[in-house]
Amino acid sequence: MTDTPGVDTINDEDEIHYCEVHPDKETALRCNKCDRYMCGQCAVSTPVGYRCKQCVRQVEDTFFTGTQNDYLVAFAVVTGLSALASAIVSFLGFFLILTILIAFVAAGGIAEAAFRAINRRRGRYTGQAGAAGAVVGGILGGAIHAYIDYPEELGQAVDQARAMGIEVPSEFTQMGYVFDNTLTLPVILFTGITAYLVYTRMKS
Repeated sequence: MTDTPGVDTINDEDEIHYCEVHPDKETALRCNKCDRYMCGQCAVSTPVGYRCKQCVRQVEDTFFTGTQNDYLVAFAVVTGLSALASAIVSFLGFFLILTILIAFVAAGGIAEAAFRAINRRRGRYTGQAGAAGAVVGGILGGAIHAYIDYPEELGQAVDQARAMGIEVPSEFTQMGYVFDNTLTLPVILFTGITAYLVYTRMKS
């Protein structure tokens, strides 16, 4: 088909293209792997040029060999060991340098134990699973110590008061005491440091 005289033809370069993911955004940028159009929000700069997030994710997935079960195992191992370490920190009380030292040492050992439990496989969310386990374990350890540390005399007094029909405020009961004494400063500091270090170690 020939062009009609006097009428300009529209070249492909002049056509308006839209992002494959955000069809409301005009773009002239293409992924250098799949050739799809992408906007600035979808473009990822790589050593070999700009690629779309889908292609980048596909390449990254080749490095992740972890399974869904690995996330559960890593979470369980980190939770258990963090709970033990947190209970020890809570029992020792607030000694800033000691708490920080224990957190640094514990985080390395906990992350290593979790890696061994999953045969050193890494998943996209292994770091997040480890950090979540550290937070849950840290709080659990504080609660365990508070439960054990509940004053026996206070418990006896609560039982006697209830036997006499006296209503006892919840903070004097064992569960109330645990709730009020779980998140102590040592536990918060230890949990925060451990979660960050475990995440950093397990995501890389």
